[in-house]
Amino acid sequence: MIRSITFAVALAASFAPNLAHADAGFLHASPSLSLAKPCNPDASCTFSWTLASRMGHILSFAESRYGPRDINWTLLGVEFTSLNAPQVWYPIFNGVGKSIIIQLTKSAATDETQALFQLSHEVVHLLTPAGPGALATVLEEGLATYNSLDYLRSIGDPVAPSYIAAPRYLRAYRAVNRLAERSDFANGIKRLRATGRFSRVTAGDLLQVYPGLPFTEAMLLSETF
Repeated sequence: MIRSITFAVALAASFAPNLAHADAGFLHASPSLSLAKPCNPDASCTFSWTLASRMGHILSFAESRYGPRDINWTLLGVEFTSLNAPQVWYPIFNGVGKSIIIQLTKSAATDETQALFQLSHEVVHLLTPAGPGALATVLEEGLATYNSLDYLRSIGDPVAPSYIAAPRYLRAYRAVNRLAERSDFANGIKRLRATGRFSRVTAGDLLQVYPGLPFTEAMLLSETF
């Protein structure tokens, strides 16, 4: 999703009178998302998975396809927000802003499928972070949405493209889904990421990496989302 940045110290918000009841009506997150329980002694796991361990699994899933993430950024975890859309947030501490938090919507707190759909989308933005204020391309947002459907399918909780509510995300997904029909799809993504310009990829970059790609498709994928 579109990235955002907040310069104010988050703790100060707790003292603002108009924000005192900002979380009124918030339902606590589903235990399957927030409470790690010890597994049975004969099970293969140590603890049940939560959003934190899911993020690790999804990140491994994405990296296995599109290459390792940029480790110059510190991943701080996952939280819920009162905003209407999930996003990655770049907090700044003591003037340093090389950290990332994934924010999911409040409604996802009690809907595991929605939470994992949003989380597996935002994880793609962790691979090559563009930093605060940067806008993604259709390619990046389409790949993030493609990864959401791909991941949910891999864990046996598939959703159809109709699950994508916003038309522009559906358009971006369909563009990347067409690109994914190529045998060099994943390797091409890795090559584009290696240029360091993944979030501002050009049509020329795409045509170089994907020979024979129609120019109209290259232009669409390189558009600012």
